[in-house]
Amino acid sequence: FLISTVLLTLSTNVIGRKQSHPSHIPTAFAAQRSTGKDDGSFFKNPFASTPPESELTTEETTKMILDSLGIEAMEPRAFYTDPDRMVDVATALMPFIFRFGSGSFTEGYSLSVEPRDDTKYSVKKLGNDKQIVETGAKVTPPRFNRGPIIIYEFEGCPFCRKVREAVSMLSLEVEFRPCPQGSPYRKEIKEKYGDRATFPFMSDPNTGVEMFESNDVIEYLFRTYGVGAVPPLLQNNILNTLMAGLGLAFRWGKGSQGKSSNPPELPLILWTGEGSPYGKLVKEELCELKIRHVQISCPRGSPQRDRLFEETGRFQIPYLEDPNNGVALFESSVILEYLERMYGLKKPSIEYM
Repeated sequence: FLISTVLLTLSTNVIGRKQSHPSHIPTAFAAQRSTGKDDGSFFKNPFASTPPESELTTEETTKMILDSLGIEAMEPRAFYTDPDRMVDVATALMPFIFRFGSGSFTEGYSLSVEPRDDTKYSVKKLGNDKQIVETGAKVTPPRFNRGPIIIYEFEGCPFCRKVREAVSMLSLEVEFRPCPQGSPYRKEIKEKYGDRATFPFMSDPNTGVEMFESNDVIEYLFRTYGVGAVPPLLQNNILNTLMAGLGLAFRWGKGSQGKSSNPPELPLILWTGEGSPYGKLVKEELCELKIRHVQISCPRGSPQRDRLFEETGRFQIPYLEDPNNGVALFESSVILEYLERMYGLKKPSIEYM
């Protein structure tokens, strides 16, 4: 069963339909960008001052920037793993295994056979007239659309891992502010709350709720945005936290220590799910580079998968959009190289006294 679950989680449905990939803006950002105004009903719009869009398509812009960075563009390929990253992918899969796939499937997950429709995402085509479709519980929208939930956390923390699983399971859009050692976001929370500051820390602008403690955050998310009780794998007990820690141990502290970086002004947009080992590698890099990013969670059965398919003509995660440069990328190996070369700072080869 576990092997079948792993294969199901890693599988992707790639459609060969070519199109210009429009630069996607998360739901919380869309309304203000159309007006460029902040009337107080939404959070401050980071896209209000964005210059007019280039005449180049997203693909052309992406290729131009990749060429300037010396990165070879790559067509999305299902199940492709960079040979140089085999060990990383294998160890990034360990949290999924130790947590029994928690966060990989949306709340209320189910499978059904429906008439074939090539304009919609599906798990598998069955001949010429049928397809297997995944669905889940309907996402509960926030009462006030004031922006995404904000979570301060870091990848190497087992308590944060459980909260990320809840975020993924509920198909939420969340702005993550990475807090590894040396992060300005970590310093911000520590200075504001002093000794009682721990991670993760959640702030929901839609309700005004702020809280520490992973178990409290998980209960709040399911109570506010879910339709059922907290699932057993996310409930408050020592075994769940222990298994989360054991899974992360294979990554040797990745995502716990910050690296020298020059983070962009606008948050990046990452489509992924907590069960994806490829997505985890990208999340670790974003965390260590201290780059805030809006995650659009795409577990199996999530309506977010349909959104990504409609935007790009295919579904595959992780998928990164950088509104600072107009870049949009599939393939984790290319994304990792892009993040390091665009926003990472190399240490000088000579140490000065």
